[in-house]
Amino acid sequence: MTLEQDKDTQIDVYINGNDFNQANFEQTNTLQSQANTAYKTPIVKTNTDNKEEAKRQLTNLLLGTEAEISEIAKGAIIQSPPLISRADTGIIGRNTINIIQGAYGSHKSRLAELLASLMLTSNKADDPQFLNFKRTMLERFCVCYIDTERNLTEELPIAVQGIKLKAGYQLEDKPSDFRFTSIKPVERGRRFDAIEAFVGHVRNNTPLHLFCLIDVVTDAIGDFNDPKESMKLFDFLGNLCDKHNATFLLVIHQNPGTEKARGHAGTEAANKASTALQIGYEKDASGNDTELIRLRYLKLRRGKRPEPLYLQFCQQSNGLVLADASTIATHVNSRKHKADSEDIADRLISLLSEGPLPKNEVWTILEAEFKAKNSTIRERLKGIMADSPDMYDEEGRAVKLADYTEGRNQFFKLVPME
Repeated sequence: MTLEQDKDTQIDVYINGNDFNQANFEQTNTLQSQANTAYKTPIVKTNTDNKEEAKRQLTNLLLGTEAEISEIAKGAIIQSPPLISRADTGIIGRNTINIIQGAYGSHKSRLAELLASLMLTSNKADDPQFLNFKRTMLERFCVCYIDTERNLTEELPIAVQGIKLKAGYQLEDKPSDFRFTSIKPVERGRRFDAIEAFVGHVRNNTPLHLFCLIDVVTDAIGDFNDPKESMKLFDFLGNLCDKHNATFLLVIHQNPGTEKARGHAGTEAANKASTALQIGYEKDASGNDTELIRLRYLKLRRGKRPEPLYLQFCQQSNGLVLADASTIATHVNSRKHKADSEDIADRLISLLSEGPLPKNEVWTILEAEFKAKNSTIRERLKGIMADSPDMYDEEGRAVKLADYTEGRNQFFKLVPME
C-alpha cells in the first residue's frame, strides 16, 4: 500500500487520558492530511540539453509548486505541534532537519538512539529513561535508522537492540514501524541514491510520518570540506523531508579540539538545521573530562533556547540519566567563576537580542554575573570576536559578536554571519 493509496485513511491514535479528545483527534488527522497531500510535485532535473526546453520544464515545475501552495493557502492552516518537546518547549518540529554534534566518545549516537526510541515507543510519555523529553502522543511514527560506519556483525545490531528495548519491545520482536539499514557497503558516489531508495521504499510501505536518523551524516559524501558537496547534501535531505513526509535527525562529529561541527558540512548543517544540539563531557579546572555531560541547545528555531541539560552515563542501565541537582549546582558555579567563553557567548545572545549596547554596560553586567575581573571579561570578549564560535540569535540565524564606534561611544552588537 502506497501513501497515495492510503491518504484518506485515518492515522492510529494513542489514547492517553486527558491527552485525547475529539478535537485533538480531528486536528491530528488534518495535520496528517496536509502533510500527505502537500509537495506532491516531484523533485526533478531537466532531461534535455536544449536551453529553451529546460527553461520550459523548470517554469512548469515552479508554476506547479505555486499552484499547490496556493491551494493550501486558501484555507486555515493548522501549525503542527512539535514532534519532540521538553518542559513545554518544542525541540524538534515536523519536516525539519536537526543535528546532534559532539566529539568522539561524547554519547551523541546514544542520545540520537534514545530519541529514536522515544519516537517508536507506545509507553507513557513521562518515562524517566527519556530524560523528560516527550513526543506528541496523538499519532504513531515510523523510525527509519540509517547507519554509515558501524560494523554489521556486532556494533549495529547492538544499537538496534538498544533502540528496541528502550522503546518497550523484546529482543525477538520485529516492529513494523522500525526500519534500519547501513550504507557502509555502498560506494560514496552512490550513497545519495542508496538513502533515497531506502527512504522511498519505507515510505511506500507506511502512511506514518517518517523519523529518519542518519549516523554519521558526513559519511554520505566524499569530502566534508567541499562546499559544493556539503550544499548538495543538505539540499538533498531538505527535499527528502518534503518529498517523503519525513523529519531528519543527523549525527555529526566535531572537529578535534574545537566546538564546531566537522568541516564545511558542519557549517552547512548548522545553517540548515532547525535545531542543533551539542553534547560533550564537561572539563574540570585541570582540563580533564569529568563525569558530567552537558547537552546544549546551540540553535532552536521554535522558540527561546532552554538552559543546558546536564547528564551522566549510567553503567547499570547502559544509558544516559539526568545528573543530580547538587552536582550540577557545584559545576555551574565553577563555570561562572571561570567566566567560560561558551557561557559568556550564550549570555551575549540574550543580552544583545534587542540591539547594540555600550561596551561599559556589557562589561559591567558580565563582571557582576560571572564574578570576574574587568580584564578577564575583556579577554573573553576579544577571544569570542576572534574565534566566532557558533552563535544563533532568537530567530535561529547565525551571528557573531562585533564592536563599533559612534562618536566617542563604543558599542557591542551581534551581526549576521556572511
